[in-house]
Amino acid sequence: MAAPPCPQPQDFSVLAGFITPANDTSAPEAFAGSITASVIDTDENELVRILEPTDPFTVRVEWCICGRLIQPVAGCFEVKLFINPIDGEPGRTHGQLGPVERRDVDSVPLQTLPKEGFQRCYSVPFQFRGNTVAEGIYSLIAIVTLRTGTCAHPGPQVGDLLGYAEIPVLVFLAS
Repeated sequence: MAAPPCPQPQDFSVLAGFITPANDTSAPEAFAGSITASVIDTDENELVRILEPTDPFTVRVEWCICGRLIQPVAGCFEVKLFINPIDGEPGRTHGQLGPVERRDVDSVPLQTLPKEGFQRCYSVPFQFRGNTVAEGIYSLIAIVTLRTGTCAHPGPQVGDLLGYAEIPVLVFLAS
């Protein structure tokens, strides 16, 4: 087994998936989705996986829906963040992090793509002040769901549309 390269490049990969109504059909590309999340050190304006608890930071969640069947999709996307301690220490920050953010589906123009049909892409920044998260090691998960209605008057959740992005390790380390 070879030793890792030194210096080792930063790895900002995210575990992600997107389930749509077309996943159960023979043509899942007719309605597909993608999602990612990133943590940005607000002071340095750079991607990070290690912060000091006193640092302000932004979590940016970005997602797209694409395919031939997305034109009639309507409603309100809801985006939630969850943080879970993975270091086993009691008293750590946990549960929902920040407020629920919403975006009306039609708040982004429909783009025509040559092969895929259509696409809409969204971005939501969650901004946090310093001392929001206690020192520790965490997993951070973003969840995107769709509700019927509008964001001003959301209806029931559409059960077969969900995107998730997990940042497996996020460290808040006091200096």
